[in-house]
Amino acid sequence: MNGQPAKLEVPAVQKDGKAYLPAAELGKLLGFPVRWDEAKQAVLLTAPAAFIEFSLPDKKVYVNGEQVPWSTAAMLWQDRLYIDSVWLNRYADFKAQTDAKLGRMVLRYIQAPDGKLFRNDTLPNMKPVAKFVLDKPVYRLGEPITYTDLSYDPDGDGIAHAEWTGKAEAIFTPGLYKVTLQVTDGKGNVSEPFSTNVEVSDQPYLDAFEYKVYHEPVGSYVKEEEAVLRKYLRGIPQLKKDESRPQDRPLIVSDSPESFKEKGFLYQEKVNGKARLYGDHVNETGRKMKLGIIVRNPSPDRTVTIKTTREGEVYPSIYANLIGNEATVEFLQGERPQGNDTMTLKPYETAYYRVMPNFYPGQGMNVIYDVETDGDVFFSFAAMEPEDGLDTIGIYPRLPFSGNVRGTFITSDVIWNIDASDLKKPSSFAIADGTSDPFVTGTDFALQQKADNIGNYGVEYKIHINHPPKMAVLMLPRGGVFRGPFLVNGRIVQAPPSGIMMDYSGYSILARTEGTEEGLDIAFSPAAGSAFPIDIILYPIPDKP
Repeated sequence: MNGQPAKLEVPAVQKDGKAYLPAAELGKLLGFPVRWDEAKQAVLLTAPAAFIEFSLPDKKVYVNGEQVPWSTAAMLWQDRLYIDSVWLNRYADFKAQTDAKLGRMVLRYIQAPDGKLFRNDTLPNMKPVAKFVLDKPVYRLGEPITYTDLSYDPDGDGIAHAEWTGKAEAIFTPGLYKVTLQVTDGKGNVSEPFSTNVEVSDQPYLDAFEYKVYHEPVGSYVKEEEAVLRKYLRGIPQLKKDESRPQDRPLIVSDSPESFKEKGFLYQEKVNGKARLYGDHVNETGRKMKLGIIVRNPSPDRTVTIKTTREGEVYPSIYANLIGNEATVEFLQGERPQGNDTMTLKPYETAYYRVMPNFYPGQGMNVIYDVETDGDVFFSFAAMEPEDGLDTIGIYPRLPFSGNVRGTFITSDVIWNIDASDLKKPSSFAIADGTSDPFVTGTDFALQQKADNIGNYGVEYKIHINHPPKMAVLMLPRGGVFRGPFLVNGRIVQAPPSGIMMDYSGYSILARTEGTEEGLDIAFSPAAGSAFPIDIILYPIPDKP
């Protein structure tokens, strides 16, 4: 090399009339960067006029990302990659002379005088450039940090991936914090790291709890330590509510025995006019069963029409929180079109109002229906054998009460109007705590004794908040496991978005207001499988200067 001997690990090779250069020696011979990519199992070679990739497992060659025939470019011999010298010359511009008799190859190659390998900076194999800027020189504690990514690829390949180190949405301790960005282009080339220091002063803006209330997306479940939740969300002022409990639609609840072990009648009640039917049961018979809701016209001479205006149903499942959530989601989504679901009973006629799909041991069902009748009818919830029909139910026993909730309650709706126009600090109200929100009362038709709907299952809360300020609406479980939907201004918000949440383990963000709205409407019905009470917190989030 330039008159001096140099020992190569492997020689050039002449084969089938072609002269091949060993890829492993090109760095020593010509100064070409040659790299082995273990993940791709490929040799990566940077020539003056191209970036070349030799993929060994599938024998493919890519020049600046475009595939070319392997046979024209390279060969594998004795577990080594060799490159056709004539083919390579088009990307390197060297002169080669081969003397077959002497077994000698002479290469004449002149590198660029400035020491740079590339003579054309528009080639598609150049590295991308990582770069970003901050929107402020100094940030306060808990102030949002805005990063503007200015990374680019000189060859126009586009940035395929960005990897940040130390990037934080906000920082709550003063100091200097290094943030680094490294990007990868569409060809797999990786940029040099780019770093900047974020300076955080000791001036307060938002603390860690407030920052999440201000900035976590609506619908999020925000996990938090119990001590933090009790510090910020307990012992806060209770909101005054203008309450009404209409009594035009009684609530009929069949939830005892919740887990039935034999066939029989679960609950029965007479309806004339409006009513809400609510059933929640689990099959513990050890065999497949079905749940039937049977309706009977007791009149000897009058036809009765039954109209269903709203419903919530779910397929059988072993997951109690799932069946309660899904049935309630469907129920909250609104009324059916008029006349869409109507049935008529002749005098003394008995029929199925609903027959649910067969469910296996351990599976449960949850159903909710708003009905209207123009005469007396009896609704009966019955645990039935799959093969039993209406002709067999006359011998069914009445299954005994065994805890949980059962009865006919005086109301199925609770309506609250809340004036939030003067709200200046976090305030809350509880749902189904039995004190600030009393349980609806009624009578067990079978036992003819007083019943309390502990948890207010089947009740729909219609909450209107007048003139809300700029605020976040949070939901905090206090009774145990919780999963349930809220209808916020006509849109379902799941709490949490998936899975379940436990008491004092976190909160869900149900809504945010801008302070310009006339009102905010929330509809909610306690879902089967969830524990109560829960707190709804109105948390002001005024603009920060």
